[in-house]
Amino acid sequence: MWQFQECFKDPYSHRRKRVVIGRDATIFTTEDTEMTNTAHHPAPTIRDALAGLTPLLDMLAAVALRGEVPGPELLARVAQAGPALAEVAPSPNPGEPYSRSILRADDEVEIMLARWRPGHSCAPHDHGGAGGFVIPVEGTFVERRYGWNGEELIVAELANRPEGVPIRVASEDIHDMTAGERGLTLHFYTPPASSMRVFDLQRAEVLELVGNYGAWIPAGDHPRVPFARVAPKTLARPVIWVAHTTHYRGGSAEFAIAADTMARELAAAHPDADVVVSALQHKADFSAALAGFADSGRPLRELHLISHAGMYGPMFGSTDWPEQFSPHEWREMAIPFAVDGRAYFHACRTARWFAPFFAEVFGVVTYGNYNYTTVSARKDRFAWAGRNPTNRRSLYMIAAPGKKSHGLSGSVRKYVGRAAEPMVQCAPAAAHTERSYDRVAELYDRAYTDIRVRADEWEWVAERAARARAALGRPLRVLEIGCGNGALLRALDDNGVIDFGIGADSSAGMLDRARERNRDRNRLRFLKVNGPALDIPDNHVDVVISFLSFRYLDWDPVMAEIRRVLAPGGRLWVVDMVEHPVRVREFGVLARSALAHLWSRRSHPQFAKDLAALTSHPDWQEMLRHNPIRAEHEYRWYFESRFPGAGLKTLTTTMAARVVAFDSGPLPKGRTAPLSYP
Repeated sequence: MWQFQECFKDPYSHRRKRVVIGRDATIFTTEDTEMTNTAHHPAPTIRDALAGLTPLLDMLAAVALRGEVPGPELLARVAQAGPALAEVAPSPNPGEPYSRSILRADDEVEIMLARWRPGHSCAPHDHGGAGGFVIPVEGTFVERRYGWNGEELIVAELANRPEGVPIRVASEDIHDMTAGERGLTLHFYTPPASSMRVFDLQRAEVLELVGNYGAWIPAGDHPRVPFARVAPKTLARPVIWVAHTTHYRGGSAEFAIAADTMARELAAAHPDADVVVSALQHKADFSAALAGFADSGRPLRELHLISHAGMYGPMFGSTDWPEQFSPHEWREMAIPFAVDGRAYFHACRTARWFAPFFAEVFGVVTYGNYNYTTVSARKDRFAWAGRNPTNRRSLYMIAAPGKKSHGLSGSVRKYVGRAAEPMVQCAPAAAHTERSYDRVAELYDRAYTDIRVRADEWEWVAERAARARAALGRPLRVLEIGCGNGALLRALDDNGVIDFGIGADSSAGMLDRARERNRDRNRLRFLKVNGPALDIPDNHVDVVISFLSFRYLDWDPVMAEIRRVLAPGGRLWVVDMVEHPVRVREFGVLARSALAHLWSRRSHPQFAKDLAALTSHPDWQEMLRHNPIRAEHEYRWYFESRFPGAGLKTLTTTMAARVVAFDSGPLPKGRTAPLSYP
């Protein structure tokens, strides 16, 4: 098996040639039938780089043969190999969107490296019955996947494909890709294809290409077939699915009536579709129903879900044991949408974060409600359904201002017959926007050089750290998830309470500042994470802290990791900001919080100035738009269900939000929940 081969056209001949790099990294020029006697020796650095690629390519090829995509460890190695791959990838030929370098082609797998022309697209194409995956090594891409709508090939899904995240390709997929400002991709296909189809959208024809061709319409005459001859002749009858939850927040018989009402109206409006109503209690019920539609080949034209919702999506289960799909689980989910599929989430606040997220992940237009939802006897405006709403034949879920969203004035406006607010439409994003702290890392670092400016939050953590150290009789081993610039670990180190501190964060920009500020502190180290998995041994730490960052995490998946890395008797401390209007009995806390805020601004004027610069910056506001604050009850019900006997404590409050803290107390070993996350 060779290490590297590049197919190209000899300018003086029509014979196909290859550049083959042998196990000793010597480059030979060969024709299809035999190797020549001429050896070309590349520069030592390139030769060494190519020689080192073989083990990595072998492992990635094995993943492709298993029908899987590579995990974080292999992807990290691909990122490290990026410079070596970039060196051997030639620029595209004139008029072609990318260059093709075949790194391997045998009976089982083909590996191809592509250097993309900035901003250019390939043509829609399939892979000749092969499947596999594509890894964007450099740059971000926009991928469009196509489906048949009668005899027309239309875009069924549009997605942004970030650098380093593999793109799964099934044998039946038709797609195209567009490069950003730069582009380098590594392709693995199995079995190797001897032909492919390229789809000419302008002429509605398919080109059957046999041999060494790329995904573009080549010059010359090639067999063409009209779309009408290759489009599927029969289409499954589409489904409109109306689902509702049954137990969360005590369940709701009103939800069932609203679902039946919606189903009757949709059936009358769409006689060509099957309307299916489902009652769901658990996340697993939702997944099982989707699997049933997929197995029967029935595409979803519309998905309607009537439920309660947290800020990050619909809630299942019960308040005793809340269930919610994490962002990771949504991304891994397969939903068999029709090419014109749409989704509607009839639940509180779904338009603020979840509907845009869902639209981007699944590439379908998605609708949600910005404010809270309520049950109404009328569809166009709020009408009280009476003391026995379940006796009615028809009920509607509408969005309207109410007490929870607008206080007493909102409640008055609702009950005088406020018009229903239209659902907010969220289209799939045309371009990925930066949602991490990277763009605001410098501003954040300037504001929070010393975390002790947040006096109430810092004192809560510091007191517990001192008590835990005294109880153990030794310094603490601490992990902070969402460590930012490392200010909290630095302050704990100054207090002399830690043996070592590990800071984990997903923002490379924040970690750069953490390492720079703490380069002389041997007890502190920082690591980058992508998702819930933590590269930390079992039973390794005494305390896990999440300081103003828990809202960003996939709760159940990361909780399993927290329990794994905590030693027996370890503790979890969470401090975070939540949404909740101030209660009358909390006016004393509100007054103390307001005075403390004024004192902080006067005693730390530079902090107040830097904080204002941070929170008013457009990049900060965009980041918060994609990472909104959760409601207090989401935290309360979650922690009380996973940690019976422990509860939230309010540290400070404003009129609409507050900072809460949670201390799990000493924990035995074990997991907190049955998880569907791998």
